Amino acid sequence: MLNKSLLLLIFLIPAICLAQENKNTPTVVDKPAEQEGNKKNVVDRQKEAIDNRIQRASQWVDTFFSDPSFEVESANTLYRIRPEFYYRKEQGAKPKIKVRVKFHLPNLSRNASLIIGSDDMGDSFDDTVDDSNQETVVGLQFFGKQTKRWNTSLSVGLKFNEFAVYAGPRVRYLKPWGERKSVRFTQSVRYQSNKYWNTISRLDLNFILGDSLYFRQTFNGRLRGERFEEEGFYTRVSSILTQRLKKGLGLQYDFTTIFHTRPETHVDRYVLYMRYRKRTSREWLYYEIVPQVSFDHEYDYVFNPGIRLRLEFFFGADSGAKFWKREYEDTDDFRW
Repeated sequence: MLNKSLLLLIFLIPAICLAQENKNTPTVVDKPAEQEGNKKNVVDRQKEAIDNRIQRASQWVDTFFSDPSFEVESANTLYRIRPEFYYRKEQGAKPKIKVRVKFHLPNLSRNASLIIGSDDMGDSFDDTVDDSNQETVVGLQFFGKQTKRWNTSLSVGLKFNEFAVYAGPRVRYLKPWGERKSVRFTQSVRYQSNKYWNTISRLDLNFILGDSLYFRQTFNGRLRGERFEEEGFYTRVSSILTQRLKKGLGLQYDFTTIFHTRPETHVDRYVLYMRYRKRTSREWLYYEIVPQVSFDHEYDYVFNPGIRLRLEFFFGADSGAKFWKREYEDTDDFRW
């Protein structure tokens, strides 16, 4: 059950964001020409960064399916709520909710954001479908170098499940490989005041297979200081085929293997799922239906079917964020 503070957060944050936006938005009469020019420059820079086919395809897939590793690279304001019902045969059923707010700080240009809500570098690393177990944090993210190939940032803040101060950098490198392929590598490091530390490394190999088919092979590994002796390098290998069906509608087919390397290499889980995601007539409302089958070491690899039903409320941003999400290109005629 959600506590009172989380409920208060859900209802107050939109009002705060709206008030701040209204406060900092100049009138038509008072808006200087310089601000208009700066806004155009922002859009031009973003357009330049996604000017080839594989980057456009990758960006559509990551934004439409809300890949956390992609959202963390934007300083734009966003507000996301995900209530869901999750069922697996061996674990039973449970409702969950995930709340995440990313609030652009206007006094620091586009170089910093305030983060409130679920921690995207949390302990749910190994669960490809049930991603709502993340810890609650409040922190700041400061952006460094941002180019076509590089994205760097530094996060600092507080986590509350096991109270601690945390800090750590994140670096992403993207290399297009022709018009239909690309390689992306991401490295994150986290240090905490309770002597906890971890690193997460991710390698994505991206391929365009057709006008509406996109394939990604992902290798994701984690090292945790306090668990190194019992799990070693905790690894997730995923093969994901994305199919864009039409405007506001997509499918993902995912086969994932999760294993650890200590005290000996051992497979924890095999997971196969299909993710159906649709944006409704309300641009801020999505829903998902995700049937899955898993074979878990914890249950002697028996057939373990399940399903996730999710609603997602997404609110965000300005013209730059709209361009960043490529919503204006999500039309029936759009092809990558």
